[in-house]
Amino acid sequence: MTQTTPRLARGAGGAMHAAPGVVGILGGMGPLATVDFMRKMLAATPATVDQEHVPVVVSSIPQVPDRTAAFRGEGESPLDAMIASGRRLIAAGAGVVVVPCNTAHLWFDELEQALGLPMLHLVDAAIAEALERVPDGGKVGLLATDATLASGLYLNRSSRDGRRVQWLLPTAGEMLELVMPGIAEVKASQLASAAERLTRAAWALRQRGAQAVVLGCTEIPLVLDSQAAGMPVVDATAALARRAVAWARREHRSAS
Repeated sequence: MTQTTPRLARGAGGAMHAAPGVVGILGGMGPLATVDFMRKMLAATPATVDQEHVPVVVSSIPQVPDRTAAFRGEGESPLDAMIASGRRLIAAGAGVVVVPCNTAHLWFDELEQALGLPMLHLVDAAIAEALERVPDGGKVGLLATDATLASGLYLNRSSRDGRRVQWLLPTAGEMLELVMPGIAEVKASQLASAAERLTRAAWALRQRGAQAVVLGCTEIPLVLDSQAAGMPVVDATAALARRAVAWARREHRSAS
């Protein structure tokens, strides 16, 4: 019986040459949000054939310690696990790293320094789009984990030109009864009940004057959109996906 040996890719020793503009996705927080982010990158890419899409490498390791528990001082820091995941991306040829998890950005600066590779900040992308959606002085609702809210990750950050969003936040009761349980239900794949809770949270913000709402947790866009919220939504992970695609396309043009 004759066996056919697969042809090696061209290059020294048969190794594949790294493509320019490779985006490294440091995922797993959670796994469904990582898949959703990849879908959003595809949707943001003006491609007509496979070869025009953005090259990506993904490290989706769900065993990263819980970010909210770590922020509260109730669990192990996720930083070492994120660094290990990021180094896998570098070894695979990534030229930039993105993290489709809001709360993980509490360790953004330490992670970027440890990896020694450029990173794109999810919150910067979301704030830029929020300022485009709402007139100056307009209120923007924010749905996120309690750790993201308490840390000031969004609240204390301004745009590159110094402008700040006028934020409108859920009440303590809404966080306890709607937002945090809704996020947990998405992680547990209980999407119908999660959608009901998070829609109620969005409408509560709308009734108090929000003109748009930022979905500041990667699980929330999986069950909440502008139609359900009754107002424009800023999907933070979609904003990051658009920035990642723009970066990759610039790198590809520079290499051409």
